[in-house]
Amino acid sequence: MIWHTDFKANVSHKNSSLLKKPPAAAAQNEKPEEENKKFKDLLKAYWQKYCEKSTIHGVRYIYDPTLRGIERLIWTALVITCVTLACIAYLILAERYSAKKLQTVVENSQYPVFQIPFPAVAVCTHNRINWEKFEQAKAEFLPPSADKTVLEVFTNFVERMETLRFGRFDTFKEMQDINLEALDSIDVSKLARFMALRCEDIMVNDTCYWRKMKFQCCSRFVLERTEYGECLVFNSELSTESAVIQKNLGKQFYPYHTSRAGQNTGLNFRLRINSKLKRPTSKAGDTITVLIKRPDQLSNPGYTITPETETYFIVRPEITDSDEDLHSLEPSKRNCYFEDESFLLEYKTNMSSKWMLNNCLNRCHEEHVRKYCNCTLSLFFLFSDDTVEQCRPSHFRCLAKNNDIFSYDKRKEEDAYFSAAKPGMTCSCLIPCNSVEYFTSLTTLPLSDEITNDTSVKVYKVDVHYQSEVLIQYRTSMEFTSIDLIANFGGIFGLCLGASLVSAVELLYYATFGFGLYLYDNNYFTVLKQNLQTLRQKWTIGFKNSFKEEYEDGNAVKTAFLPKQPQHKDNRW
Repeated sequence: MIWHTDFKANVSHKNSSLLKKPPAAAAQNEKPEEENKKFKDLLKAYWQKYCEKSTIHGVRYIYDPTLRGIERLIWTALVITCVTLACIAYLILAERYSAKKLQTVVENSQYPVFQIPFPAVAVCTHNRINWEKFEQAKAEFLPPSADKTVLEVFTNFVERMETLRFGRFDTFKEMQDINLEALDSIDVSKLARFMALRCEDIMVNDTCYWRKMKFQCCSRFVLERTEYGECLVFNSELSTESAVIQKNLGKQFYPYHTSRAGQNTGLNFRLRINSKLKRPTSKAGDTITVLIKRPDQLSNPGYTITPETETYFIVRPEITDSDEDLHSLEPSKRNCYFEDESFLLEYKTNMSSKWMLNNCLNRCHEEHVRKYCNCTLSLFFLFSDDTVEQCRPSHFRCLAKNNDIFSYDKRKEEDAYFSAAKPGMTCSCLIPCNSVEYFTSLTTLPLSDEITNDTSVKVYKVDVHYQSEVLIQYRTSMEFTSIDLIANFGGIFGLCLGASLVSAVELLYYATFGFGLYLYDNNYFTVLKQNLQTLRQKWTIGFKNSFKEEYEDGNAVKTAFLPKQPQHKDNRW
């Protein structure tokens, strides 16, 4: 009995050992099963692995085995809600960023006024002609053999030049039927410069002061062209004479600067108009127009002063600077131009970009004159091209005919606000992004002292000074930049999901490189390759069976979509 029992035990032990597989064999049998996992199963397992290790709050509770199903469902809903809120917030921020809105803020309310140049001051008399030089002009511009008719036309033409300025060509309308072609050999711009009132004709000697220091008036007031004609200008940098002054004094000292404000701290001078220099029957008034403009600006709207008065021009400058980030915006969006804008390249001129930018309107006016009358007047324009014909006396018929256009600057959008559209010059000019503007107010008083008892001489006193020793500096920038977008979205991302940039990088890693490594570790690419090869073989066999080539008389004939033959030898056709 004992032997029998031991024998049975041994047999049962051998049977159990036979039934039990070694670990290596078991691993070999399990490995193919693991390698043949479907992509859906791998993706599910990988998602679970990410949820367990994610640094985004709430995600790890979605697959937490210690939680009940209802709890995991609640956490899933909370995570989805927070992700949705974060996406909505991002869309709002992205819309705000794409709007590209600008904001202008006060950069410095105590900016020293001496750090900007003092404005240029231009003096333009209403009467543009020194009639005492008329006889010299006839000898200079007319041939000796000129007949009486030509002399009459010349005299009539010069008379109407007394109040000549850009946009005021209507005085020549009465000359439509006069033979102006007889004077076409005359350069009108040269004639106007020859007849213009000089510094000695207008300025009162020993009355010019700069920062309470006396200077010779005509050494600093130079004759310079503006859209009012030839005017005497102080502190400009556009003319050849101004360039000589700047060379003598140095660029750091010219244009002039001043640090003081109040009366008698800037520019003081006196003017006089002698009626003997006017034509006896002249209709030109005794008023004087004063322009307060930037030193690199050709012209600006002027202020009229009357005789026997002292006028105080109180200047309040303002600076506007723009961030370099605005370069990415279109000029029409930011409503200004930078000095290095490419639009300057289209103009064939030797002028600097700064001058071009500050005198865009003047360039536009010159283009309109060339457009309508096919000529230009260097008397008024800074950018006159030598290749374009100068306006001759006969061209003034055209100038007078189109005076309504030349006398009015208009915007493209303004016709929608007026019942009758007025013709004018449409100029797409924008201000410089970094600019200085001089806002001016006037105080006029009767002249307190007499300089001369001669009633034929009209006297004017002018004082130009700053209102304050400091000014306001503004800065224009993007209201919402890319840095603001990142910072705000980071705050929303942290608030809704308690995550950071590292969490975003982690998610990106798990979704790309990490997932690829996971599939590689599970031998998914080998299985995928085998499946693709099998699929390719099936398609190849099907394609061969679908097209059969029959050769008849040496020509191949394709029979499309023939039925596939059964592969079993008993069922073949």
